[in-house]
Amino acid sequence: MNRRQILIGCGALAAAGAGATYSEVRKLGSMLDYNASVATMRAALSERPEMRDLIRYATLAASGHNTQPWRFKIAKDRVDILPDFSRRTPAVDPDDHHLFVSLGCAAENLAIPLARMAARASSASTRPTTAPSCLRSGLGLPRALIC
Repeated sequence: MNRRQILIGCGALAAAGAGATYSEVRKLGSMLDYNASVATMRAALSERPEMRDLIRYATLAASGHNTQPWRFKIAKDRVDILPDFSRRTPAVDPDDHHLFVSLGCAAENLAIPLARMAARASSASTRPTTAPSCLRSGLGLPRALIC
């Protein structure tokens, strides 16, 4: 094997590697796709949002190491926010403190649009309205903390 054959072989190998990399990068999508996805995720709530929209807002909450350690269980009249222990980070959070703080962040992100809906309902009617019962029962918070 001479020097020329080695250079040709290395060039062919580099070209094949570049082609494979280009092929994989093309599968990732474009910045337009990414921007459209982000815009959908951060879109404003409609006048009468469905529970799925409210939970979408809750999932935008901050979480320790961006692990998003929550699961939402939707019932007819409530939403439960449950810890997802498969997303624990025991090396940096051995007592799961950050995991449970993250659940609180998700609960707050759920409470904000619910409180806004309650305020809209109270301004549209003459009787006072408190936060929806699904928030109180689903999160197990006393009424005084929410209103």
